[in-house]
Amino acid sequence: MMKLVSKLALGAAIAIGMGAVAGQPALAQKKGKAEAAGEAKFTPKLSKEFRAAAGPLQKAIEAKDFAAAKAALPAAQTGATEADDKFFLGQFKLQIGLGTSDRPLQKEALNDILNSGSAGATPDLGRFAFFAGQFAYQDKDFAGAIQRLTQARQAGYAPVTAQGLPSHDIELLLAESHFRTNQTVEGLAVLDEAVKAEKAAGRKAPADWYSRASSVAYSAKMMDQVARWTRMQIVDYPTAENWRSALVIYGDSQKMDDQTNLDLMRLMRAAGALAGERDYFEYALLADKVGLPGEADGVVKEGLAKGSFDKSSKAINEIGNLAASRVPEDKKSLPAAERSAATAANGKIALSTADAFFGYGEFAKAAELYRLAIQKGGVDANVANLRLGMALARAGQKDAARQAFAQVATGQRGEIAKFWTIWLDQQA
Repeated sequence: MMKLVSKLALGAAIAIGMGAVAGQPALAQKKGKAEAAGEAKFTPKLSKEFRAAAGPLQKAIEAKDFAAAKAALPAAQTGATEADDKFFLGQFKLQIGLGTSDRPLQKEALNDILNSGSAGATPDLGRFAFFAGQFAYQDKDFAGAIQRLTQARQAGYAPVTAQGLPSHDIELLLAESHFRTNQTVEGLAVLDEAVKAEKAAGRKAPADWYSRASSVAYSAKMMDQVARWTRMQIVDYPTAENWRSALVIYGDSQKMDDQTNLDLMRLMRAAGALAGERDYFEYALLADKVGLPGEADGVVKEGLAKGSFDKSSKAINEIGNLAASRVPEDKKSLPAAERSAATAANGKIALSTADAFFGYGEFAKAAELYRLAIQKGGVDANVANLRLGMALARAGQKDAARQAFAQVATGQRGEIAKFWTIWLDQQA
């Protein structure tokens, strides 16, 4: 789960706006400079009963005699019949709650203020709603948190960090509240707003925002969102570890055939995201299974050279040795396959021959044959265009590669093409 916000800092944040309301003799309704100058000013309408009961309560609070203040609360509460009565009562409760570290009373006070209907709450409505939303979230009242945090946003409240930067605490808490109530679409939309706000300000959103989003999307079986959020993460944080995480999460969210899975693993290899024996073994096994011994042999040797797995590993040595034994005959067959591809009625031979050249790292030759396969037709255009883009990308032909990837518009390979395009954009 993403780190949401710091611990509740209610006292410092709320008390900033408290003095002019409950810390001074506001009940006396003395005219201030703003009112004398003709500016609009909140003039509370207080009942006689509340006024009488609130006087002793206010004096006790000002004297920090919170025991006496608590004792005076019931009478004030009984006399609070007008909206403004209830607003001031909430303010008094809040000061007592802050002074005594009484969390339940603080929560009750905030909701009293927000529910009062008094115009006096308007200037600080967003701030009060935000902290009420935090209380609700901490109490696992996620529906209540959604109500109050939405209210805070609508009031235009924007909390900031100690450095004066937007904290996005409202969006994060609101997103999590939606996630906890299985409102994944709504939660992702709120989190997306926070990401966009950070980008608009020239900053990167924290990496764990992306991780959380892809995680909840995966749990909700929203596979298009899984792909979207994992791609967003590697755009901002293109480490090998993040590339691997993004591609593994995406791969696990799909039911892929061997050929499609191989295309995904080819990107993991290009991004330096293969890690450990399991990845190299799976890649080699797939490549050998679809008839590409050169690619299987190459990936095993690459892993050994990098020290990515133990040289004595029986399983990977077996697949590596088997693939290596097939390489000479496979290479020997390629010139004839290339000639057959040129004269064939469709592009099937060209496509399979291109795959073989790709596996041997002959990317320019592979690109020629992928183009031939597309020209002749009779092959899956998404497969051919994706692999053409892969070959061009590995050959350093970036613009041509982007054009090829752009032709892969649908399905799993369309998503993989988007991942490849991100990788391409990150190359020097």
